[in-house]
Amino acid sequence: MNYAPMLVYVLVACITPGPNNIMAMYLSAHYGFKGARKFMIGSGTGFTVKMLLCGGLNLVLAEAIPAAVPYVKWIGAAYMLYLALHMLLDGFKPQKEEQDDGIQGGESTYKSGILLQCLNIKSWVFALSLFSIYVVPYDTSFRAIIIGTLIAMAAMIVSTLLWAAFGSAI
Repeated sequence: MNYAPMLVYVLVACITPGPNNIMAMYLSAHYGFKGARKFMIGSGTGFTVKMLLCGGLNLVLAEAIPAAVPYVKWIGAAYMLYLALHMLLDGFKPQKEEQDDGIQGGESTYKSGILLQCLNIKSWVFALSLFSIYVVPYDTSFRAIIIGTLIAMAAMIVSTLLWAAFGSAI
């Protein structure tokens, strides 16, 4: 594995705003850092399972269908560009005033953290592209998948904690 580019990709993908980071910041702003803890643990659990599944899928694809690996890379890259373009274009739209309907209890739960990871397109694309670009082309062992997962988990935990700390500071 080529660790330097992989680490840059992992750090940038994990620290930038996404559903997980925004939700951690929101929950800690409303319930405090301690109140967002269950959500963050659930999100971390869901993220770990997702990383292992995507890594395993990449191994299966690399062994069964070697011709598919380059296409998965380009599909992931194209989707990331699509998301970036929409985020950029949304930044130029006038903002509507939002009404606060009150805070629902139960948003900061373990289940909501796992559910968010199931629905989080950013982390699905991240996981698939991490393994298809930075891991599987260099090493097709399950050990490499575990190492990639641990690196991504460490970055995800640190970034989620940073966003939650910023939220609780608000």
